[in-house]
Amino acid sequence: MSTVASLALLVSLSASPAAAPQAPRVFAPDVVSSANEEFGAAFTPDGNTVYFNRADPTRFTFQLVMVSHFRNGRWTKPEVASFSGRWRDIDPALSPDGKKLFFASNRPVKEGEPVRKDFDVWMVEREGNGWSAPRHVPEVSTDETETNTSVTADGALYVTRTPTSPGGKRAIYRHGWKDGRFGPGEKLPAPVNDSVHGAGNHYISPDERYLLFSSEERPGSLGRYDLWVSFREGESWSTPRNLGAAVNRGDVLTPVVVPARGVLVYAARLPFQMEPRAKPYTTDEFEARLRSPGNGQGDLYEVALSAVGLPTDKAAAR
Repeated sequence: MSTVASLALLVSLSASPAAAPQAPRVFAPDVVSSANEEFGAAFTPDGNTVYFNRADPTRFTFQLVMVSHFRNGRWTKPEVASFSGRWRDIDPALSPDGKKLFFASNRPVKEGEPVRKDFDVWMVEREGNGWSAPRHVPEVSTDETETNTSVTADGALYVTRTPTSPGGKRAIYRHGWKDGRFGPGEKLPAPVNDSVHGAGNHYISPDERYLLFSSEERPGSLGRYDLWVSFREGESWSTPRNLGAAVNRGDVLTPVVVPARGVLVYAARLPFQMEPRAKPYTTDEFEARLRSPGNGQGDLYEVALSAVGLPTDKAAAR
């Protein structure tokens, strides 16, 4: 099947909580996933609201958090989240109960201070139908860069931390929650963290049974950035398993499990053209490709949990 035909098949499938796809498909095509750069999805417990990142065409100059709701069988036009839009805000993550949302930002800790050169962790809390003012989380923010976060049912926060020193590899840390604050970060041991290939862009199941993460060209990789899963074994972690060729196409990042929808949602940047074309593009075809998901920018994809060997029981995932 040609690249164009494959894309058309993906886009033709609509997002529905009742029909978890067995093969990866574009999530909410032309609404959430668009011709722009999208990544970093986070869902409310009922699976009917998604927060996600949309970025400028360069991917690295400006990013903000947007929100869309599933209503009357379709996703609404995304809007900028109430706490975002001024600074570079990335990687939203909701607590399992939906009452807290964490994200990374380069915003100054105090109004009037310079924009930070690194990313720190911030959070908002649910207040009625909206969110509180963003609060800096100093216990997990350092002079290094903290990006992706993921929250357990017990309140522990898993954080991706990237050293500022040249050549340093990102790694995943766990900050336990006790007495109303986060404790010191504990770097996850090998085989999750790998000083050669790094680990990050993670999702921890609320019961801490398993961890999804991305790693760069780890042995057994199918691309540059692949998704892997590791299961807890007492105080250690199992040898990571690659999620397979159906998922790991292009650069694959920011996984999140959505129990209410029975799916894994992740971001992937697929090349604009992966196979030679049998016929030249027409002007209209080429312009349509440029305006659609799959144009080389990042898009969100979804796939059934069962299709990638992840637990499907909702009780364990909350």
